[in-house]
Amino acid sequence: MAVNFRRIAKWSSAISVLLLITFMALLPGAYEKMEPMLDPEQQNVARLESGGSTSVDFVDGHVYVALRQSEGGGPSADLRLMDEQGEVFSGNSPGRLHGERFVNGTSYSPVRVFCFPSGCKGGTYTLHNEGDSVLWLVDDSASDTEFLTEPLILAAFGTCCLGVISGIIALIFAILMLGNRSSKDGKQVSGLVIDGKVMTTDELYRAYQEQNIDASGVPEPFVRNPSNNRTIQSVSDESDFQIGEDDSDDEWKGWDEG
Repeated sequence: MAVNFRRIAKWSSAISVLLLITFMALLPGAYEKMEPMLDPEQQNVARLESGGSTSVDFVDGHVYVALRQSEGGGPSADLRLMDEQGEVFSGNSPGRLHGERFVNGTSYSPVRVFCFPSGCKGGTYTLHNEGDSVLWLVDDSASDTEFLTEPLILAAFGTCCLGVISGIIALIFAILMLGNRSSKDGKQVSGLVIDGKVMTTDELYRAYQEQNIDASGVPEPFVRNPSNNRTIQSVSDESDFQIGEDDSDDEWKGWDEG
């Protein structure tokens, strides 16, 4: 069974457009749900003014991110995190997974990431803000869990991903359809098309018989041609003449005996 590339491409493109339209319709509501989760003023485990310090209870296996407000440049970390034994944790520089957060026109830049990706050990830690601006510490793992449990956000991202995948499938099958069409256009059957005209079955049979006659020199017995017609006509005339002679002989015998 041949694959209908055209039909698959059409259906995939239609599904892709429908899913992307659904994503655009869900996006405003999903963004309203996401905004409080991204706002460090609402979602944080610690907020420290310049020179302040506080104790923080870390959840075992969670990742924590320190944020500062960005004002035209990348802010410095200027913080210190210590456990109950006084050991200092310097943390890691933020990577691609921890980008800037834009909330209500304000940009928050991550300055330090703690215990990524394996997570921190549970316990009480002390955080010191040694910078000259406000420092926020947020539980990144808890934010991710909240994201994954919000149906509207899941629906928005799901329709976006499926729409993009359907669009890629439609593009692939459209390319296959064009390639298949070009290969069909390039195929020409020898002997079937002459001067742009497609030969009928009868014409093909006559051409085949003519080739056989030229090859063997002996015509087929049932092929109608002028030579066969003349032969059949001469044989018929000769037979009629003989039949006529037989009839005249019989009439003479009857007259003589009568």
